[in-house]
Amino acid sequence: MSVSLAWQSADWLRLLRAPVTVSNNSANPSAVPAQSAEISQLFGNNVTNNDLAPSTTLRLTLLGSFVHANPKRSSAIIRSEGSPAQRYSVDSEISNGVRLHSVAADRVELIRNGRRESLAFALNSSPASTLKNSAPQAAVDPVEQLSEMQSDDLSQLRERMDALRQQMQDSTLLPDAATSTEQTTENN
Repeated sequence: MSVSLAWQSADWLRLLRAPVTVSNNSANPSAVPAQSAEISQLFGNNVTNNDLAPSTTLRLTLLGSFVHANPKRSSAIIRSEGSPAQRYSVDSEISNGVRLHSVAADRVELIRNGRRESLAFALNSSPASTLKNSAPQAAVDPVEQLSEMQSDDLSQLRERMDALRQQMQDSTLLPDAATSTEQTTENN
């Protein structure tokens, strides 16, 4: 066993000290298309600029896209100017003469009077601008909103704990607060 271990260690050291060689040609050129096919199932097909339909001039905003393995089951959340956002499935009518044709991870394609048009996510869209566009509200700092939600949760938790404590005291499962303070002062 010692000889075998010494032999394997020597082989391992020779392998570590050997120079690394890099070949310029790929080992298996047919593996690349197979990998891209597998990746396209996860992330959608890679579309070149030649395949893209021209951008739409309609006043629509793409808020979300849900890509399904079956393209007919994909859907998107689109908001028309002046109306609330709605979820549309493929082949459903968005407005008069406009239908949702296909959904991709970064855009949707519409059919408008027989022509294909694309609607992509807004590049400079931020949560604050989305809130401003969806409802006329005063701008609120997200950190402030989070702290308000935490304080609301904390106050609700305190109210529930007080109610439970009162129920337990009423059912004599928990000694009164006065009794518990007397016991702790006697022990000290």
